[in-house]
Amino acid sequence: MMGAEGVTKVLFSCSSVGITHRGIESFFRESFDNLKDAPGMDAMLVKGGGEPRENEKVVWCLAKTSRLACLVGRFTGRSAYAVEQWTSFPGVVRAIRSFRPDVVFYSDSNLGFLLHRFRSLMGVPFRLLFSNGGPCHPPFDRCDFVHQVAPFYLNEAIAAAESPAKHFLVPYGIRVPAPPDMTTDEQRALRGKLGLPLDRRIVLSVGWISRQHKRMDYVIEETARLPSPRPFLLLLGAVDERSDSVVDLGNHLLGPENFDVRSVPYEQVGDFYRAADVFVLGSLVEGFGRVYLEALMHGLPTIGHCHSVMEYVLGNAGVLADLSQPGNLAAVLAEELARQADAGMLESWQRWESVRSRFGWEVLRPQYMEMFRAVADRRAMPRGHLSPLSGASPRPALSSP
Repeated sequence: MMGAEGVTKVLFSCSSVGITHRGIESFFRESFDNLKDAPGMDAMLVKGGGEPRENEKVVWCLAKTSRLACLVGRFTGRSAYAVEQWTSFPGVVRAIRSFRPDVVFYSDSNLGFLLHRFRSLMGVPFRLLFSNGGPCHPPFDRCDFVHQVAPFYLNEAIAAAESPAKHFLVPYGIRVPAPPDMTTDEQRALRGKLGLPLDRRIVLSVGWISRQHKRMDYVIEETARLPSPRPFLLLLGAVDERSDSVVDLGNHLLGPENFDVRSVPYEQVGDFYRAADVFVLGSLVEGFGRVYLEALMHGLPTIGHCHSVMEYVLGNAGVLADLSQPGNLAAVLAEELARQADAGMLESWQRWESVRSRFGWEVLRPQYMEMFRAVADRRAMPRGHLSPLSGASPRPALSSP
């Protein structure tokens, strides 16, 4: 049952908050910040780095970015991220025993497996709500409820004979800045500050600098297909040992005068969206893809692969193409870059509005609170209840699994 006087106590747990800034960490940081003061909510954030603050607890763990976590991962045959989650477990247990939450909201699946296995020994009757932004795939037999962020993965779970009563469909929320209003002169000044070309079109891609998943090599190859003068391609994201071949490919096909790779603090990423002309992500599949929302809310034409998840996230504001085929992205880039030469501020504002009206926290906060309350008191949602963002698909009724 819920805490005293109808207050729902939710522990937000994400070991990489304060360590890295992928979509999952950004979501947990923002969801806690935007929901912690909601009426009827008592919240705590458990994170692996940063400074302790009110209602925020830093737990010790071997950060996945550390050499020791990588070594332990190799020795155990698992990833450094799994090691980070395992080593955060004792600190998370202490936080649970101290805070005594009704709901533990998490996306770290390996940590969730441990919490599920040893929950009976903790003396706290919390419910496990797994946020499936990775994504993971059915069966979901080591959690109580699943937070699905896109209809594609909800449908996948139901098709695999998962109980509809176990799943919520509520998309990721995002903090939306003021509407884009940058003039051409202001953009040039920003580019000068960032060390970017002043009189070239700039194509931006944000994500892990790798051939796997984000397919940064495909974006480079497609940009190289464009006739001279080509746009400047900027890849922004985390760099590791698997990034070297991507950097080498960019330098070979485009040259340093047409290409750059950078890693910057998360709070500086917005400047690069504002400095760019077009955004593209080469992924063929995403769990959700918050970077699409980041690009749209900064007014950028945003190109993604034709997939149900990207279609859901981009809606009518983005450009979908079959990015699995050579030559397709180059054609779409050429078309968008030419069209943007005549585009006005109205189109940028419409992209911003599409994010604010569908994914802004002001819109989604009630849905998250409804989800937490339903999980906490184990009651059923009314049959046929509709999610405003899920079209005609009814949100499944929720009950204790």
